[in-house]
Amino acid sequence: MDISVTTSPDRMEAYIRITNRLPEESVDLDKVMEVVRNAKIVHGIDYDALKFFCSEPIDNTPVLFAHGDLPKNGEDGHIVFEIAENVASKTTAGNRVDFREFPVQKRIIVKNGQKLASILPPTDGTPGRNVYGEPVPAKKGNEAKVALGKNVALSEDGSSIISTTEGILKVDLEKGTIEVSEYLEIEGDVDYNTGNIEFPGIVIIKGDVKPGFVVRAKGDIEINGIVEAATVISLEGNVKISGVKGKDKGLIKAKKNVHVKYAEAVTIEAENLYFEANLLNCTVRVTNSIIGIAGHSALMGGECVAAIKIEADEIGSNFGINTYLEVGINPYIREEIKLLRAQIEIDKTSIQKLISIVKQYKALKEKGVEIPPEREEQFSRTTKTLINLRNQLETNLARLTELEEKVQKMRFDSQIIARKMLYQGVEAVIYNSRYYAETALPKVVLKYDGEKIIAGGYGG
Repeated sequence: MDISVTTSPDRMEAYIRITNRLPEESVDLDKVMEVVRNAKIVHGIDYDALKFFCSEPIDNTPVLFAHGDLPKNGEDGHIVFEIAENVASKTTAGNRVDFREFPVQKRIIVKNGQKLASILPPTDGTPGRNVYGEPVPAKKGNEAKVALGKNVALSEDGSSIISTTEGILKVDLEKGTIEVSEYLEIEGDVDYNTGNIEFPGIVIIKGDVKPGFVVRAKGDIEINGIVEAATVISLEGNVKISGVKGKDKGLIKAKKNVHVKYAEAVTIEAENLYFEANLLNCTVRVTNSIIGIAGHSALMGGECVAAIKIEADEIGSNFGINTYLEVGINPYIREEIKLLRAQIEIDKTSIQKLISIVKQYKALKEKGVEIPPEREEQFSRTTKTLINLRNQLETNLARLTELEEKVQKMRFDSQIIARKMLYQGVEAVIYNSRYYAETALPKVVLKYDGEKIIAGGYGG
């Protein structure tokens, strides 16, 4: 009777076999264990299997009696986003969400320098052991796969992804890319489905902006549809709109320029306003010029104030619509001048009252009247207030002089141009002079000559 031990090629399984056994021969467990020991099998031994082998031996049939422990391979590295719970559909502990479950349908606004995600390294795994007791190494997980797109970067230690600008976080789950876009595109309308838009970059809206909604962006705003009694504000850029129907409720405001095809009954504030067709019954305040694109531009009704120029093909209407135009003064400078003058008068009145109090105090001191400590403190505060008010008055007077000089220089550079027709009923103001069109005037330029507004021919 022969007893032998064999192992699998990977040394993870051991088999015992009996050959040449006579029918009357029994198989002794001690002898079997000796064979196992001589074969140096020390791990994962199934003693019940060996006992069964001894009790019911089958000639030339291998019996599995030992098996090793398979290694547990390490987990792959992965990306975990650092986002708020109210943004994510599925979150892990600590308000974090795994890359694979990132809510791509959400609009997530990030700041410059903000930590977007952590890059978790792969784990080493847990080694196994073969039947000889030898360790079986585990396979380390793969490094996290992520492609850094525009406006993102790795932290210095490579453990985090950082935004390098303000914008909207964009994640492509299929390509495994992460980027921060300075563009926000709304495919349809701004309405109850989108809510108000607040974005630190550039906004492009393919549809309309419905009544009552607000679009506010740091950069440029482009709207391919109609703005209906809504608010559109670019804090640092331009606004371009196909058309506006304000219904006397809308506001279009830009740090730089506003460009519209047409606008009705809306308030517009900008550096320059450019319009292609009709500007109807609008309230416009610009720090430079209002320009109707040559061809079919018409400015009718409303109140338009520009620092330098108002120009259109037609100004007013043959229906006699009241149209008020003013050039020669920055509307914001005018408002500042108004506020300064009011404040100066208030300060002058307050100073006179304080001077009277201080004089009374000095008179008492000269007479040798004993003044209680609390009155001394009161007079001290009064004196400090008087000094501060005088300083404030000097500052405001200097600023007022500066602004008035600007206005003086601006008045001679200002003009109103009707390339085709200035209609009856148009009221124009340049500096402090007023002009009223009694009749329609073709191809006319209105300018200030130092005393009054004169109407000259337009030769452009």
